[in-house]
Amino acid sequence: MDELFARVRALMRQPGPSRRLVGALLVLVALAAFIINTVSRDSATGEVSATANPTPIEIQKPNFFIHIVGQVRYPGIYSLEVGSRLIDAVVASGGFLAKADQASVNLARTLTDGEQIFVLAVGERVNESVGDGSSGSGLISINRASQAELESLPGVGPALAGRIIDWRSANGGFKKLEDLKNVGGIGDKLFSGFSKQITL
Repeated sequence: MDELFARVRALMRQPGPSRRLVGALLVLVALAAFIINTVSRDSATGEVSATANPTPIEIQKPNFFIHIVGQVRYPGIYSLEVGSRLIDAVVASGGFLAKADQASVNLARTLTDGEQIFVLAVGERVNESVGDGSSGSGLISINRASQAELESLPGVGPALAGRIIDWRSANGGFKKLEDLKNVGGIGDKLFSGFSKQITL
């Protein structure tokens, strides 16, 4: 390479056509180098663009709400993804209690927004003739009972029944019977008076 440049410099010192020829050759070499460099850069850029991984777009599913009560560990209101099944509600509420009648529910059923799920105890049956808040054994479900059904309990009047419903709504339902004592106006004596007549 050094020898080539030495010859070019020697030709440049010579007057006449040789000098002009060297100048033309240098222009051609510079132009060729520019074209090769441009093509190489464009090829490299195109290769990177073709092989780059696109950023994945995460699509979030909308949620809806269900209310599960009865023989589960943590009865209450839960937010689930659209398309969830009853088994998802049971898992969200902590699973079945030991006395739950698991055969009373279809775990594969698809849930809908605003649905209430009641998990019965073994041997318990819902008696529709006595209202939505009563079980087949005649017990009042404190998580489902209406105002009138709560008022049927000894010592519970309209005001206290209203407070029970308000507490139930604000706290996602009663998780155990003794939670009724958290309602203003219900002490140990009043609770013991109707504790044998209620269920979750």
